Amino acid sequence: MSIASSLEKPVQRSVEQGETLQDRIRSYYIHANANRAVMLDLVGEFDEAEMYLEHGHYTTSAWLQQELNLPISTAYEYVRVARGLRKFRCLLDAFEAGVMPYSTVRFLLRYLTEENEEELVDLALVLSFADLRRAVAGVEEAGEKTAPDEPFLKAHTRDDGMLDLRGLLPAVTGQELLAALKIAQLAQYGIDDVDVEDLNNPDVIDDLIQQAETGEETCPAEQTAEPRKDTKLSTEEVLRLPSRFGPPEPADLYPAFLGMIAMVRSNPVSPLRCPGAHVNIVLTEDGRGFMPENIAAPSSVVRSYIANATVRMHLLDKRGLTLNVSRSQRFATDGQVQALLAVWGHQCAMPGCTHRRFIQIHHLREWEYGGGTDIDNLIPLCSSCHSKVSHGVAHIQSKGADLYFRFADGSQFVSRNRAMPRRTEPFEGKLADVVADAALSFAD
Repeated sequence: MSIASSLEKPVQRSVEQGETLQDRIRSYYIHANANRAVMLDLVGEFDEAEMYLEHGHYTTSAWLQQELNLPISTAYEYVRVARGLRKFRCLLDAFEAGVMPYSTVRFLLRYLTEENEEELVDLALVLSFADLRRAVAGVEEAGEKTAPDEPFLKAHTRDDGMLDLRGLLPAVTGQELLAALKIAQLAQYGIDDVDVEDLNNPDVIDDLIQQAETGEETCPAEQTAEPRKDTKLSTEEVLRLPSRFGPPEPADLYPAFLGMIAMVRSNPVSPLRCPGAHVNIVLTEDGRGFMPENIAAPSSVVRSYIANATVRMHLLDKRGLTLNVSRSQRFATDGQVQALLAVWGHQCAMPGCTHRRFIQIHHLREWEYGGGTDIDNLIPLCSSCHSKVSHGVAHIQSKGADLYFRFADGSQFVSRNRAMPRRTEPFEGKLADVVADAALSFAD
């Protein structure tokens, strides 16, 4: 008998009346989580009883490799997670209920202790995975501590004259390097913000090139460095204009590195208006410190830098809202951009989105409908999420100090006082007309 014929017939999947495809996907996803939870709990029990010895193996992972035909890395991971689930039963309950995915379970086990288990599990059930990572930013990992690798920088000249440069930098120093590369990248282009849509217009491209050739400074009141001497830009360069936000694109790292070398040699002073060219450290009320651009660095790594840092304070009211310019201008000021990025972790504010490039400032109440350029009416969104709002796939609306994020599939998140959005009960009715705009703005 062949292997195929010896297998059981696939289970017939019947679709109930009115059941949609997405309902079926959710249902099987929940069952998959629940079944994996039970399986891993059994693996943990198998490991505790050392039953692998009865089968001629020295470890549970070795038995899993042979019995389930697993790769060695997967087998080791299953044993690690299984041992954690045997210890943290509250986590197992959420996993077995199907409401917590395996990736979240695996991530939480790095931080869980007997004291914080219930708190972190509750957070994981209401936050998106991306926001959960931000919530534990700066928290020391639990379990055995391993000594970090020593930082180093090596330069070796090869036989062909090329310089082989290799290094390993501490978290803060590494972020400082990326910030310096961002400054160098922007200095090479010499043009400030340009709408992507405008780049499709040949007349706009010609105008940009003409502006660049004149050597005029974009913001002379804030620029103290000499303007770029070589101001002529090709159409190709204009089309590749970088975002002011986030680290340089991979393709621009090498030219940015060369630009940084040139800037250091000429010792310029160039305070660019660029959020991507700063190293930001955020302090929380519970004493944690973390870098929004590198949340993997624990508090102990960044805490010592705070005392010697150049600090820019944002004074907020009790609701966390300040800096208003009302209808005097449409675009957010530099101060507003800095404050908004600090509040939303220097990334897109949409739940689950982690984009840090090409950030745009969105008016919650649209400018054309009378919305002011006030901090309580502004939110940072990446161009993709901004497009979702513009095309009616998602909607963001304020109600008092709270923001509601709604999506076309019925899911809903709420941000209390600009805190990280948490998942709530699905909404019913129209996407944009569920929550009444009862908030008073500062203009009122």
